[in-house]
Amino acid sequence: MAWISLQSLSIAAGGKTLINDITFTIDANDRIGVVGPNGMGKSTLLSIIAGDTSPESGTRKIFQNPKIARIHQWQQASNSSIWQIAHNANSEVHDLASQLRQTENAMAEHQTPERMQELTKHWGNLSERFSDLGGYEWDSRVRSYLLMLGFPESRWQDSIQHLSGGEKHRMALLQVLLSGSDIWLLDEPNNHLDITTLEWLEQQIRSFSGAVVLVSHDRTFLNHTVTRVITWEDGFFWSTSGSWTKYHNLRKERLKTEATRYQRMLEEENRLKQYIARYRTGSRARQAQSRLKRLNKIESVKPAAISPPTSPQLLHNSTGKSGREPLAIVQNLMIHRPHRTWDALTFKIPQGAKIALVGANGTGKSTFLDTLYESPPQIRWHQEIQIAYLKQSAVAELPEGHNAFDYLNEQGYDREEIYFIGHRFGLSPDLLTNTLLDKWSGGERIRLKLLETLLLPSQLLLLDEPTNHLDIAMRLSLESLIKDYPGTVIIASHERAFLSAISTHTLWSTGKEFIWDKEAYRDDRQPPSAS
Repeated sequence: MAWISLQSLSIAAGGKTLINDITFTIDANDRIGVVGPNGMGKSTLLSIIAGDTSPESGTRKIFQNPKIARIHQWQQASNSSIWQIAHNANSEVHDLASQLRQTENAMAEHQTPERMQELTKHWGNLSERFSDLGGYEWDSRVRSYLLMLGFPESRWQDSIQHLSGGEKHRMALLQVLLSGSDIWLLDEPNNHLDITTLEWLEQQIRSFSGAVVLVSHDRTFLNHTVTRVITWEDGFFWSTSGSWTKYHNLRKERLKTEATRYQRMLEEENRLKQYIARYRTGSRARQAQSRLKRLNKIESVKPAAISPPTSPQLLHNSTGKSGREPLAIVQNLMIHRPHRTWDALTFKIPQGAKIALVGANGTGKSTFLDTLYESPPQIRWHQEIQIAYLKQSAVAELPEGHNAFDYLNEQGYDREEIYFIGHRFGLSPDLLTNTLLDKWSGGERIRLKLLETLLLPSQLLLLDEPTNHLDIAMRLSLESLIKDYPGTVIIASHERAFLSAISTHTLWSTGKEFIWDKEAYRDDRQPPSAS
């Protein structure tokens, strides 16, 4: 039997209805992916499922009282430590441990034989349930999860008030995974996770005995976790079994079929209009009246026009270097950070290469890109080149109190360029001119910085986590832009499908060294041994 049934839901935002008639159920062992562009109402749906938000219309019914856990906005106001928050994530385990201690203390005191028998039986019942929940291995499990999610033991006594945004997200994810809930609601759980941690999370989701509903823009993550995809990105609710790739292929076929159907209906509509206009009066007036009824029927059922999604296109002056000479020769490059040094790196950067920079969080990928951008003497460029660099912190560097039009105008772009390229990046004239940059979403801000970076005349692009906050449609568009870019690109990212699609070479970051690999990145590959 279903745990949750949603019937004829409507979701609205800002007074505008986003979708009507969402109907589906959530059963034990479901793995449901909610996909589509930013702003579609996916997070609102998770909030409705959790019971935190009421739909505009429709019903939510819950059966068997399942326990629901959801990644939500961090709201911890206490000064609890990282360890305390993680250790207390499962309230039942925490309460049972407290009851066991109280019962053991009572048993240590002088009791009548009858009372001792009652306490012993009570302790046995508590202990059995505690064991079933993994309580006796709880400390070990909490340690393992903290380490896996990037919290070293040296920080476990730190106050949660000192966590960064990414750490807060990982802490909220950890609480869900340890909560003992029946249903996990995960809103972009893969944010701020490196590939190793992503693979671990995928295993946690696959082995979970309950149900999972997740929102994600990571195609590989979706393919490895979900068995059903739901969406309303084309204006109607649609549920299909299988992976994201299966859904994507079915959607392309569906849109193609809808476009053909729409074109045929237009042709029939035009034919009927011509007949009616010609024979409205006279001997064929009755036939014209019959065709008018057919025309009215067509117009009542005609779907909205199907338009292919707009992909960004750039008008830049970037050029690649021709010839067989490498773009640069890197010889014994020492990469430093305060209190940390990596092994010397020697390799050649090929002309026109698309290099995936891959490694766990904290292994030095951003430091490497910073060093490359600074061009120390150990890097010998084949010719003088211009470098365009999108830092991971770029979105935070946008000025407050300005709109995007004024910001780009100050960078030297005229009105027509701004509106044209803004449209290609999904940035409307109203957003560009009437909304201050500090009010923009993370996805809108990264698109603006990408646009600015990619428009700079350059022969080398350095991109640090460029897919953060981008939906799947924009990630696919960015893939096309990078493939078409005539110069060399080095990209640090944890998005496996993205790296697999665009890379020609791989630079592995291990935390101790960087290992050059002439092969493209693939999801199933491991770094080669250092030569």
